[in-house]
Parts: sequence; C-alpha cells; structure tokens
Amino acid sequence: MNLSLDVQLQVALRALNEVVAPALGDAEKHVVEQLHLAIATISFVKLRLPDARRFARMELADYLRLAKAVTALPTSGDTLSALIAKGDALLESATADTADIEAVTRILRERVTLLASECTDAAVRREIDRMVLEQGGALLDQNRQWASFYGFEIKPEELPAPAW
Repeated sequence: MNLSLDVQLQVALRALNEVVAPALGDAEKHVVEQLHLAIATISFVKLRLPDARRFARMELADYLRLAKAVTALPTSGDTLSALIAKGDALLESATADTADIEAVTRILRERVTLLASECTDAAVRREIDRMVLEQGGALLDQNRQWASFYGFEIKPEELPAPAW
C-alpha cells in the first residue's frame, strides 16, 4: 500500500468517480448530490493539502499583526499578550502542528472580536473596527483565493496571487 496522502486521495477519488458514481444509477437525487459534494471536497483537500500548513501560518501571522495593533490602543489592555506570545512561538517553531496554529488563530480572531464588542470607548472601538476592516480585506482575498477551486469567483484571475 502506498502511504502517500496524495496517492491515497487519488485512489479514493478514482473509486468514487469510476465505481460508486456509476453504481448509483437511479439513486435519489440527494444521494447523487451528496456523492458529488464528497468528490468535490476530497478534490479540494487533495489540491490544498500541500499548502495547508503555509496557509495556516499566513493566517496566524495576519491575526497576530491585528492583535498586536489592537493591544497598542489605549484602554484595550493587555488581554491578548499571552495569546500573542503563544502565536509568535508557533510561527517560530519548525515543528508546530497545523492544528495548533489553526486553534490559536481562531482564538485570536474571537478575542479581537470580543474586545471590539465589549469596548466602551467609542473612539477605540472605531479604531479597532477600522483595523479589522483594513487588515481583513487582504486576508479575505487570500481566503477567496484559497477557495477559488470551487468556481464561485466571477473573475478569479483578478484575485491576488497566493501569499502562503
């Protein structure tokens, strides 16, 4: 058995496309749709798996920049410092797990959102909102590039080049 993840995904795709799909024949429409969704998902994973760690690191770096900028604001306090230190350590580690990188990124995103929503100083809240919008645009474009495989982009050629 070949242990390459890429080969294993290709084997699964081939089985689904060449054996399972034809065998469904007159199956109910929702069953066929679910098969096609599964095939699309596995195809996406096969395409993006080699870049997954780099993408996660890019996303973490972006959220760390945002969190550091937010903590520099007056009245925002030091509530993110331990999380920022953990994120910085993950980026510096050559052996950091992708799951750990993704988890810290998610928590950073949630904490910045919470800080903005709980902020009682209107000027600071506006500044946090401005930072989120400013820095979020580039990250959103990268997420759109990441998911462009699905074909929902009207003009995918206008998306920025992958930054991961």
